[in-house]
Amino acid sequence: MMMFLIYRNSRKLALLISPFLIVLFACAVFDILFVNNLSFAEVSSAQKAENKKLEKELIKSGKKCYGSKEYDEAIKKWEEALTLDPNNKKIKKYIEEAKKKLERKLKKEKRLISVTSPPEEMLPILSLDDCIKIAETNSLPLQIARKSMKLADMRLFEARRNMLPSVSFNWEDVDGRVNAKRYLGRKQTIEGQQAIFHGGELYFTMKQAEVNLDIVKTDYKRIKNELILQVKKAYYTLAKSKENLKIQIALKEEVEKILDMVNKQFELAITSKLEYLNVSSQAGQVDFQIVSAAGDEDLAELILKQAMNVDFKDKITIEPKLEFTKLDVDFNKVLNAAFLNRPEMKINSMMLQYYKYEKDIAKAKGWPKIDVMGAWGMAKEEYAADDRVNYGVNYQDIDQKLEQQYYYGIKASMPFWGSTTEISRTNEQWVPMISTTHGTEAKTTSYKFNFLDNLKYYSDKQLADIELDRANQEFNKTKQDIILEVREGCYNYEKTVVQLETASNKVKYQEKDLEFVKVKRSMDEAQDSSIVESMVKLAQEKFGYVQALTDYYIAIASINKAVGEENYIDRQNTLSGISGKN
Repeated sequence: MMMFLIYRNSRKLALLISPFLIVLFACAVFDILFVNNLSFAEVSSAQKAENKKLEKELIKSGKKCYGSKEYDEAIKKWEEALTLDPNNKKIKKYIEEAKKKLERKLKKEKRLISVTSPPEEMLPILSLDDCIKIAETNSLPLQIARKSMKLADMRLFEARRNMLPSVSFNWEDVDGRVNAKRYLGRKQTIEGQQAIFHGGELYFTMKQAEVNLDIVKTDYKRIKNELILQVKKAYYTLAKSKENLKIQIALKEEVEKILDMVNKQFELAITSKLEYLNVSSQAGQVDFQIVSAAGDEDLAELILKQAMNVDFKDKITIEPKLEFTKLDVDFNKVLNAAFLNRPEMKINSMMLQYYKYEKDIAKAKGWPKIDVMGAWGMAKEEYAADDRVNYGVNYQDIDQKLEQQYYYGIKASMPFWGSTTEISRTNEQWVPMISTTHGTEAKTTSYKFNFLDNLKYYSDKQLADIELDRANQEFNKTKQDIILEVREGCYNYEKTVVQLETASNKVKYQEKDLEFVKVKRSMDEAQDSSIVESMVKLAQEKFGYVQALTDYYIAIASINKAVGEENYIDRQNTLSGISGKN
């Protein structure tokens, strides 16, 4: 009964509360659908305005960075602005243009980052090939050699052109007076001249120009060959200095540990003052070696920069990997290759040919020279209409027209005993002049004798003989110099191989000695200064090995330079390896 009453009362209470809950729910729905939407719209509008303002600031900041050539910063600004307005085509175009500019800038600055003291991680690591390419790009002698090749090519074209006819076109309009009468005239002519026989002078001049072009091209290779050797020497010297600095830094770290330990022992009166002073002195010596090694590295880096022709303020980073591989170097093979490929040998051989042509040119000047020449055109002369006067029957009715005129002939000259005789023969036909009614025809023969006007012919022949003999002498001297250079390069290579083997054995011995001293120290049979002394000796032997390894690479570079090929030794050993495997 009690439960029934509670159930009935709860139903009544629910019926009373239900309308109130319905009204409350309707108010909540209205608030969600209308009131909250209105506030969201207001907030969204304010946010859009704020985003638009920020977008404009980012675009403006990006433009400023773009104007300062900070293209990477400009891209970051514009990409941030693009997140606020993803459909903005203008910003996308800005980013695309900045990326193009940045790519060009990186290509241009690929060789070096020309920033004052940039962080080491920003510096590009240059290989030996990179250094050589930079040196070739910046080398002024190579730039001059390229221009010389262009000049030699122009001279060759000029020499070839001189063997062809010379042609000129002429147009003349005349307006003048004669006997107080005004007259008008016009001439249109084409004139030419062709060498028939000059004793071969023009031909030999052309062949000499061809040889000269080959000489200049080979001289370019010579300059490049010398530049490569200079860069390689500087590169390997810098590599040696860097390795030495690493060795000394590693040594200093070990010595400092021993010095700290000895210092504590001295403070506790465990070790003697003499031992403490000895170790301190050795540590000071190591510090001096580090300073000296750092100075050597800076100097070697400066020499490499000079070889590459870059600014001394620019930073360069190299990480050379010097490894020893015994190569086969045969003196006779290297010498034969040098005779065939060395630019200096080719140049001196071509110089012999050049001066032989010079001698032929000088002889050709003693032969007769024969040229044909001629001209053809249209011309007229007449009084002006206002000033015409009867000079003949019905002259006023004559209307002058362009008529043809021409001349042709042959000219020859013959040198003998320092003098020159000239003879020429021409046929001519000219149009009437204002003072005549008929044209003129003529055949003219002329003779001319020039007394002792060609004495230079004999001095030129003598000079050509001298230059040819001098070229022979230079060729022989170059041959002897190459033999000496190849012999020296092969000897240095053999010497460095022996030095490397010796230095390697010394390093191994000193490592064993250091281990032995450490064992003795653990048994209290040796002092700490003995360990430091052994460490210093080991560092010296390691540097001796690095020095020998550097000399080994420089010896190979010198042999390649003596041959005239950048990678001759490596190529020959690669071919030998292939043939051996087969």
